[in-house]
Amino acid sequence: MSRRSRVCGAPPVALLLVGAVALAGCGIEPTAVVESGRAANVLLAEPRSADVLYFVAPDGRLAPTVQRDPRVPTGALLGRLLSGPGTQERDAGLSTELPARTDKMVGPVRVDHGSAKQVTVRLPYFLDAELSDTAKDQLVCTAAVSVDGSARTEVVLVTEDGPTSPLHCPLAR
Repeated sequence: MSRRSRVCGAPPVALLLVGAVALAGCGIEPTAVVESGRAANVLLAEPRSADVLYFVAPDGRLAPTVQRDPRVPTGALLGRLLSGPGTQERDAGLSTELPARTDKMVGPVRVDHGSAKQVTVRLPYFLDAELSDTAKDQLVCTAAVSVDGSARTEVVLVTEDGPTSPLHCPLAR
């Protein structure tokens, strides 16, 4: 038998072995279909294509969501962020690390545009404890993107407890 005929005979045997292994499976039992309701719909956006709020995805990362209303000032947009995720965002698994609105909140969010490179956000409450880094990022990214689509604007958060040092959105391009 020539070498060529031995090589040509090998592929059919190999295919049979691969097919047998594939048919054997890997021990996973079949399961029935699990109903979990309809899929959630939420608009994710490229920054600056519309008003964008940043909520927290189930994996802990920030998730930009488009607001369908006409463009609003940065202060009003941050007020919406402080109200927490709406029904569509919650259905999509988004959440917030910002504190819930309480009677300690005394007025609207105010935004001072000091320059194109820095904006000051005055929040309407005392902070009983430090905001988590993710909560700060939610505020900073929402404010920065509303001012500059690249999110490079520095943001200073001011509460009744005082100002933070300038903060940057970790998603800045």
